[in-house]
Amino acid sequence: MGWRFWKLGEDKPLRDRIIESIKSIEFHKRELDNIKRRLEARKEKLFNLTVKALEAKDKVRAKVYATEHAELKRVIKVVTISELALTQIAIRLESICDTGDVIVQVSAAFKVVKKIGEELSSIMPQLETTMKEVNDVLVETMSSLQQITPETPITLDLSSGEEILESAKKYVEEKISSLEEPLPESLQGEYSLEKIQNIALLASGDDEEEPFKATLLNAPRPTPEQAILDNRVLEYIRANGSYNVVEIASCLGVPVDKVEQSIFRLAAAGKIHVGEVG
Repeated sequence: MGWRFWKLGEDKPLRDRIIESIKSIEFHKRELDNIKRRLEARKEKLFNLTVKALEAKDKVRAKVYATEHAELKRVIKVVTISELALTQIAIRLESICDTGDVIVQVSAAFKVVKKIGEELSSIMPQLETTMKEVNDVLVETMSSLQQITPETPITLDLSSGEEILESAKKYVEEKISSLEEPLPESLQGEYSLEKIQNIALLASGDDEEEPFKATLLNAPRPTPEQAILDNRVLEYIRANGSYNVVEIASCLGVPVDKVEQSIFRLAAAGKIHVGEVG
């Protein structure tokens, strides 16, 4: 189907506005990547602090560190999925400019723009304006088609928009396994944030306060499967020295989260020290 770019509302041709939207999306993708890098750095720090607290038998502090660590992983997952989805939106907008394949590309992008805007509004408010601008461009693109007599009827198919989000989520979940895995049993209990609100722990918090005093319960015995993994992790650390969790997981062929949970158990049992983990 042949079509041309109409001048809609503003003086700029629609093609130029689409190109501007692509540039804006690329800018925010870079911002999201920077946010993700900072979150990843803090997540690694919180992991090490959890291990340190477990070694010190400070269960209250360990629970707060571990809870914040788990929350950061969920945020990182949202940011990563959104970053991938924005990439696919930009590709579809580029396809409009390159091929004029408006119906397929625009209808699919509609749903993604709406979904991404909702999920990222609390993390990155400035992106909401960009998503609105992109949405306006898509609306005007579809409006322009009313002035064209297509060879075939125009039918909006939003299912491909869902496919964009699902493919992004699937990719992320393959790379980041078990993001919703619960805290290890040794960190579970009746504590609440209200009960331990005197613990200063934020993404930029001070980690060098005096140790807290708390009555701790002995960590429960690991399951047979957990015990096997714990032995493998312990042997690896002893044989190779200071390695980060990702390296251990890669070498042992197990998910990162499983290695993290194993190190938590080993630290709580006094079998490793902070200096041994990366």
